Amino acid sequence: IYTCSITGASGCVANVIDTFNITILPAFTVNAGHDTSICIGDSVTLNAGNPGDQYLWSTGATTQSITVNTTGSYWVQVNNGACTVNDTVVITVSNSISVNLGPDTGICSGTSVNLNAGNPGFNYHWSNGATTQIISVDSALTYSVTVSNNGSCTGTGTLSITVNPLPVPIIIGDSVICSGNTSILNPGNFNQYN
Repeated sequence: IYTCSITGASGCVANVIDTFNITILPAFTVNAGHDTSICIGDSVTLNAGNPGDQYLWSTGATTQSITVNTTGSYWVQVNNGACTVNDTVVITVSNSISVNLGPDTGICSGTSVNLNAGNPGFNYHWSNGATTQIISVDSALTYSVTVSNNGSCTGTGTLSITVNPLPVPIIIGDSVICSGNTSILNPGNFNQYN
């Protein structure tokens, strides 16, 4: 119930009491997807969700979802009868896949390191014959990987592993001493001692 006071030009005041039905619609959002990179020949479906609402895409489509295969910024307006919300998704089409194995690295003898080609769900071919996204290596070699998505685009990455030998200390000092005397032991020229 809302009350309104109206003051006329003559200074007279009139109070008006009336009843209105106010409907507050629940807040809603739209998420058409994440910015995505795809390969030439591939496509991606953008879905605005909110079934039953009204849609307007930057392409002119008025459906809940659209399928695109070209580079561009795609926006959508969703209207639920009283409120309108927007979202934008950037699609990048490329003919290559970015593969970053990281910098060349050294490991200690007896240890291993994981190499990750990234790009989950793609196809992998490592120089050692492995076909998984992540491999564990412990040998001094140059490793390379080719990543592809069924042939429409590929990418390669290379990383060299150096295996460093463990230090072998030689203890220098008197090995025979008389009771009550001391001997200085020297492990040689090393930077760290335990």
